[in-house]
Amino acid sequence: MELRPHKNRQLQLALSKALRFLWLCTGMFSATSGSAWGFAAHRKIVDAAIHHLPPPLHSFFKTHGQWLHDHVNDADLRKHTVVDEGIRHYIDLDRYSPSSDTLDAWFPMPYSDAASKWSENSLLTHGIGPWHAVKTYRRLIIAFDQKDDDAILRHAVDLAHYISDLHVPLHTSANYDGKQTDQTGIHALWETQLPEAFMDGYDLFPTGSTVQWVEEPDAIIWQSVLESHACLDSVFSFELATRASFNGERIDAYVERGRTRQLMRSPAFAEAYHDALDGQVERRMVAACSRVSALWYSAWVEAGSPVLTTEAPASSTGWKKVLDWLFK
Repeated sequence: MELRPHKNRQLQLALSKALRFLWLCTGMFSATSGSAWGFAAHRKIVDAAIHHLPPPLHSFFKTHGQWLHDHVNDADLRKHTVVDEGIRHYIDLDRYSPSSDTLDAWFPMPYSDAASKWSENSLLTHGIGPWHAVKTYRRLIIAFDQKDDDAILRHAVDLAHYISDLHVPLHTSANYDGKQTDQTGIHALWETQLPEAFMDGYDLFPTGSTVQWVEEPDAIIWQSVLESHACLDSVFSFELATRASFNGERIDAYVERGRTRQLMRSPAFAEAYHDALDGQVERRMVAACSRVSALWYSAWVEAGSPVLTTEAPASSTGWKKVLDWLFK
């Protein structure tokens, strides 16, 4: 039977959406090795950030904690479908200057000033992570001011993801995966394999819940980036030193990750490298937790500390929403 034109068009749209959905699902399972901190570490950071919050903001975020936990990696999944999403997660500071003194003198710099100095095309080429984090922070203030729960959660979870990414040293370098120094794979090693193997032993609350209002959010975001960048020498040099200590022995192995086996650094190499870094990964995670909490809290204060609902969210109807979206 021949379908009428409009019916045929509806079917094509439904199939197109279905294929896109399957592609996204594939991304959910495959993106772990390529996403900053790895999915598990991002969730760990957002869970810890919630616990850092003081009352009454803690009650609101705790009520919606499961949603935040489930959606903290949405920004990574959007890389598959949203143009320019990828450049929001990093900045190649070494493309601007190899000198830390110069970078400290230049940044923080407003986006408009940076575009005038280097051109907007250059900024987009080398990543806009800090500037987009600032923009997301300001959107969160507006969401708090309007008491829009959905917008608060969306901007808060995205802000948590972007801030966490900027605490990864390799997100501040054009040599982000070590290809320029024959250290390919160092990206997944530092930000995914090490946290997954060792973060259960990390103390992410070393100073307790002492969140304070941030007077200059732009400055604290850039401070996070510059601190990450200062770690790069150790990230690369200690990996090379660990390689040398293996005296030519194989440093890669197939590692079980969930239901898959992936070729990564061997557990023995990962442990040796983690020991050489002497707590660096833990310190960056601790800083990420603290600053995510501080920026959530500061956005709320900037909005006038509005009273927010703490009613339990409705039970999940995720699959029904997906099916409705597919065939709408």
